[in-house]
Amino acid sequence: MSKIFLIGIGGAGMNKLALLLKNFGNEIFGSDIKSNRKTEKLQNKEINIYIGHNKNHINKSIDLVIYSSAIPSSNEELIQAKKLGITIKKRGEALAEITKKFKTIVVSGTHGKTTTTALIGHIVKENGKKTNVYIGGEEEKFDSFDKTVELFVIESDESDRSFLLFEPKILVITNIDKDHLGSYQNSFKNLKQAFKTLQDKSEKKVICRDNKNAFSVATLSDTNTFFYSIKNKKANIFATNIKYSASGTEFDLFYLKKFIGRGFIPSYGDKNVLNALAAISVAHLSGIKIKDALTSLESFSMPNRRMKIRGEIRGITVIDDHADHPTEIESTLNAIKKHFPSKRIIAVFQPHRYSRVNALKQNIAKPFHYADIIISTDIYPAFEAPIKGINGSVINKWIKEKNEEKEVYYGKQLKDVTQILRKILKRNDLIVLLGPGDIENFSPSLIRFLKGVACEKKH
Repeated sequence: MSKIFLIGIGGAGMNKLALLLKNFGNEIFGSDIKSNRKTEKLQNKEINIYIGHNKNHINKSIDLVIYSSAIPSSNEELIQAKKLGITIKKRGEALAEITKKFKTIVVSGTHGKTTTTALIGHIVKENGKKTNVYIGGEEEKFDSFDKTVELFVIESDESDRSFLLFEPKILVITNIDKDHLGSYQNSFKNLKQAFKTLQDKSEKKVICRDNKNAFSVATLSDTNTFFYSIKNKKANIFATNIKYSASGTEFDLFYLKKFIGRGFIPSYGDKNVLNALAAISVAHLSGIKIKDALTSLESFSMPNRRMKIRGEIRGITVIDDHADHPTEIESTLNAIKKHFPSKRIIAVFQPHRYSRVNALKQNIAKPFHYADIIISTDIYPAFEAPIKGINGSVINKWIKEKNEEKEVYYGKQLKDVTQILRKILKRNDLIVLLGPGDIENFSPSLIRFLKGVACEKKH
């Protein structure tokens, strides 16, 4: 048994790593700047967590210190570990080392990784295969890990280049977009080259034919590439005749141009049809019948904060989503518009990180055209220092300029959002919460607020 300390243990990826390491027989400790739902869950599993960082948390009895990419080099626990000569690893490095002895299915891509990873894990388990599933989002059914199984499904991370540490048996590339370029010398070409490097190390590849960047990388590899698509019938797996409803999405599935059957997934939008096709492709390459994989979709439930319906109160629907990148936001709002065409969509957007907003500039304001009303808040910093000229009111100004025909409001804090909603809500509205920051904790208070508000006026 090793004694392992995780700095930043409350992060989604670190939270799962803590559970993995504990299930593999290690003694786990950790720290985070503040308590959250994830740290409380770990504490309930008898993992000792310090709230706040202090060098005295680190001593010579610790065998290994693991830290997340959000932890700066100035962190006093990290400095103390170096002074004491304790082995130190980044989260991605530790995960790659732990999973080397398994047959790994590695999910990569700018968007859709969490849902695709969850889908693969669900289908594999539903069809009687044992597997471990490491996922960035919250999904309790994947909270236990078994060192004796053969397969390991992993959501990888390109943001810190740690996905390059894996050697996948099967690699999935969902898409490649301009994000996290700071880790690639601000070069999109370098990012695409990194995906090619990972692709070259992979035994089999499952790649989205509909994403031009992923497809361009795929064409650089000659063998063992399996394509999926909703646009190109030449792909190995192809879906068409897509129908949208409030309960989910239906589609016809074809394999090598042969009709397999009508599928249903209880989630929204074309992007989740593509995620499902990626998962079916992996299942097929893992020895599961395509028809069985298709049937398994019906019992799937989306991971936390992936277009998750939180409730319907007095005719008002609340959906919670992690999206903050323009591509993700546009995809989410487009899906909601298709599945709920009669509803007025109110997008509540909390921008995430000064550095991300600074990189995107006015582009962050482009994807809101599918919403009827937009409410934006101040930036959630995620412990970043402010950048001059980048703030919530500037973003709100950009949104107004890009969406002149829309109603656009600014609520500096989330508590201000409820006061704006009090003035504008109507029965049959749909509120979608967007962003990975502390807006993730907003839906319970929003629902309590809605229960106390009379929305009698119909459209």
